[in-house]
Amino acid sequence: MPDNPAFERADVDHDPQRRTRRRNAMAAVVGSVLEWYDFFLFSTSAALVFNKIYFSGESEFVATLASFATFAVGFAARPVGGLILAHFGDRWGRKPVLMVTLLMMGFGTLAIGVLPTYEQIGVWAPALLVACRILQGLGVGAELGGAYVWTTESAKPGNRGLYASLPGAGEFLGVVCASGSMAIVASLPEEQFLSWGWRLPYLASVLVVIGGVVLRYVSEESESFQDAVAEGRTERAPLVKAVRHHGRRILLMIGAGCATAIASYSIQGYLPAYATQELGLPSNVAVIAITVASAVSILGVPLCGWLCDRIGRRPLMIAGGLAIAVFAGPFWLLVGTKSTPLIVMAVVLGFAVMLNSMIFGPAGSFFSELLPTEVRYTGLVLARETTAVLFSGTAPFIATLLVHAGGGSPWLLAGYMALSGIVTAVSVLLLPETAPRALRRKALRSGAGDGSAPADNEYTEV
Repeated sequence: MPDNPAFERADVDHDPQRRTRRRNAMAAVVGSVLEWYDFFLFSTSAALVFNKIYFSGESEFVATLASFATFAVGFAARPVGGLILAHFGDRWGRKPVLMVTLLMMGFGTLAIGVLPTYEQIGVWAPALLVACRILQGLGVGAELGGAYVWTTESAKPGNRGLYASLPGAGEFLGVVCASGSMAIVASLPEEQFLSWGWRLPYLASVLVVIGGVVLRYVSEESESFQDAVAEGRTERAPLVKAVRHHGRRILLMIGAGCATAIASYSIQGYLPAYATQELGLPSNVAVIAITVASAVSILGVPLCGWLCDRIGRRPLMIAGGLAIAVFAGPFWLLVGTKSTPLIVMAVVLGFAVMLNSMIFGPAGSFFSELLPTEVRYTGLVLARETTAVLFSGTAPFIATLLVHAGGGSPWLLAGYMALSGIVTAVSVLLLPETAPRALRRKALRSGAGDGSAPADNEYTEV
């Protein structure tokens, strides 16, 4: 087939794998919707509910810290579950593992929805809350990494950025559903909200679970993994090989995820608590802002996924890291105005455009293409979940401490967010480009007549 994008577009209707690609993408997206539906519900509940009904015997500050510490426990469980499940994903296939992750996340969320409070069963209530959070974390640890790998391996080379961005868009659809439902129930009188209203969004997640199970059951394993099995290239110990042969790239992938861990979770995890406790705003203001920004991200993430297929993964991610580094200070200035339109604008620019679209959008295909098929799932999960446990899960907790240390001022937190953007930009700069079209242009400029990719990008051919 000629190396011609126009020819590829004309030929797409005759591609026998087209239906499989679309079905796999839809199945991956549904799991991603549930992942962030679950986790956003928990992060919002940690700020608005759990500190009142599960840690109610403490001062407001201590109860908030305890609530966010429970939030962080899920992130601590993520690498454990992620690496165990990703091991089997590289050994047995992407599809069966992603079915397991969906069921684990769904059960944990439903269980939280019926959990008794501290007043009803005492210390067993926070203990069971932690247990449910751990179960969620074990499943989530392998979910998005597997979705990235599955969609990247199912896509045509010129469309990997777009396809791999779809699970990311699904995650923000989950945020919209979660934050929208939480905003509705949060508008109830406080007594009703704290007694039963907050539970309704958790119970509603059963609809997403059922849809996801059906879609994943009728989907197919990726061609790349089937080829690896047929050629005897699967690894008995993918983690060992990933660390031994690709350790430098994995470390840089961890650094590349810093901004979407620290800055992102400082916004979506801590902003609701800051807006209510420090600024005295209604509890739904921050939730509304994050809902609007997430809705923008549903379009922005795949747009940047499509764009990174054309201009490369690195330019967008580096620009996003530098942008959030510059915008961290102005972000908190806008929030400090207490103006709802300005707060929404700040969250849309920082969270939706800079973090989600420009960095998170290209990350799925970029990270997948950096590693070979036989260790791709394990290596990607190792990088992503190490970032999660070190930076994402601790972000609201550290944000609380930094603002408290600053006497209620967010400037120490702004510096922390800015630093995360710089680390992301530098880490991506040190990694090679992986987008096939960008590599062909680079090869042609360097004088390679066939447009072949440079040697240091051998893993781009998924």
